[in-house]
Order: sequence, then structure tokens, then C-alpha cells
Amino acid sequence: MSALMDIVDVVLPVFLVIATGWLLRVFGFVDGGINAFLSRLVFYVAAPALLLRSTALSPLRETIDLRALLVIAGVTAALSAVAYLAAGRSSPARRGVLTQGALRSNMVFVGLPVVANAYGERVLAPAAVLIGFMVVVYNLVAVLVLVLPHRRGDGSAWRVWGETAWKILRNPLILACATGIAFSALGIGLPTSGDRALELVGRIAMPLALLSVGASLDFGRLRAELAPASLVSLIKLVIYPALVRGGLRAVGLEGMELGVPVLIMAAPTAVVSYIMAQEMRGDERLAAAIVIGSTVASLLSISAWLAFLRATGGALG
Repeated sequence: MSALMDIVDVVLPVFLVIATGWLLRVFGFVDGGINAFLSRLVFYVAAPALLLRSTALSPLRETIDLRALLVIAGVTAALSAVAYLAAGRSSPARRGVLTQGALRSNMVFVGLPVVANAYGERVLAPAAVLIGFMVVVYNLVAVLVLVLPHRRGDGSAWRVWGETAWKILRNPLILACATGIAFSALGIGLPTSGDRALELVGRIAMPLALLSVGASLDFGRLRAELAPASLVSLIKLVIYPALVRGGLRAVGLEGMELGVPVLIMAAPTAVVSYIMAQEMRGDERLAAAIVIGSTVASLLSISAWLAFLRATGGALG
């Protein structure tokens, strides 16, 4: 009973806040414009403040684990290739959407609150480095699988790659992590006033992120694409993190070093996958259904992963 309550105490608060965001939208307190503002506030301000402070205040040796980063990147690349080939009979507009939906984790809006609840704030620095690294990997994979089905010989693909590279370089999450790592590597402490300001702003990141996720849930979009969304959600929530866990175990990681990456990769499909589908001629209705379906299903899958990790050496903090 104690183990069950530990898991409930980790997962239920996260999904209660998501449910609150959904209710705020249903009752008209949050509309599309307000939710877009909340998402931008988290992505451009609050989350970077949280990640920068976490990495800057942590010793570098406790922040970066190259083994974990290389394993997760390798698993992501391999599974994306398999998923893309498996979706070969789908239309060009759906093939890339199915592939990126099976991989791209909602690391900041769901993954970060879950691991913080499970292990405490001490995991925020290594989680920040993982998030910054995977933002690059996910963007490269997403562009590849969304461009390939529409490939033409007019040079448009090169333009997309250039735009993506520029977006990656300007990504606030990557810039925040890189700045924090630089502070840590150089041994430069944050000024007290700056540290306190970052702490105050960073505190709003996780609750606002969860409210935004809830406010974006529109179950009407799920009905028409229930079958493919369910299959992709199974890959995203179960198979992908299982492969990541297997790879991490193979290189000798266990405990928190194993549990944190697995839970972040077990987060539902990121909302940005819907935005990329819109921008790159993907099936946006299918992308929305995958985001919504995986988010709802992740209540059970994340609970199951927590129970499994606790029973197999990834105990909660």
C-alpha cells in the first residue's frame, strides 16, 4: 500500500493540474489566445529560468552523462527509422506525423514535473541537460521525417534544414542549458539577486506548463483518428521508453540515473509536433489526435512506469 501511495502522490498532482487546465478551458476561463500566451510564457521565460538556474548551481560532473545522451539519441534514431519504414503505406501527409508522434516527448510540459515530483529538485540539472540535448535530436528527426515524404528537387529541403538549424540555435531551452553549464564549468556563482529572481520565475514553469497542456485538450479531435493515435501512443508511452531503459541498463546505469531519462522519454507526445505538422504539410488533425490520446493515456502509463522502476531499481526519491 505504501508503494502505491508513493506513485499516486507523484502522478495524481500532475494530472489534477492538467485536469484543472482542461476545466478552465471548458468553462471559458482560458481560450485559445490565453493558452497560447501561457505556452509561450513557459517556453520562452519560465522554463529557461528554471533550467538555467538548475544547471548553473549543480557540479558539472553530476549534470552531464554522455553515456545516457548517446544511448537515448541512438534509440531515438533507430526507432524513428523503423517507424518511418513501417508507415511506408501511409500518405505523405501522415507518414512523418506518425513517425514523430511515436518519439517526440513532451519533456518540459509533462516530463519535468513528473521527475521533479518523483525524485525532487536534485534531478533538475541532469534533466535540463537531457532536455536541451534532445530538443536538438527531436528537431532534426522531425524535419527529416516530415520533409522526406514530400521531397522535391527544387532545393526546398535545404531551406527547411537551414531554418531548422537557425531555430535550434535560438531555442531558449538550449540557450538556457548552455548558459547554466558555462556558469557551472567556469565556477561562476550566480549573483544572489539574480539567483532569487530566476528561482521566483522558474517556480511558475511547471504549474503553468501543466495548465497549458490541460487547456489544449480537445477530445473531439481524437475520435476521428482513434485507431492510429492509439497505436502511436502505445509506441510512444511503452515501447520507446522500454528501449531507452534497455539501452541505459546495458551501459550500467541504474537508480535515479536510469529512472529520470526513462520517465522523461515516457512523457506523452509533445504539442510542438502538432505545430510542426501544420508548418510542414503534415496531417494536423492526426497530429492533434496523437497529442491528445497520448496525454490521456499517459496517466496510466506513467503510473505503470513508476511502479516498474520502483520494483526494478529505479526507486523514487
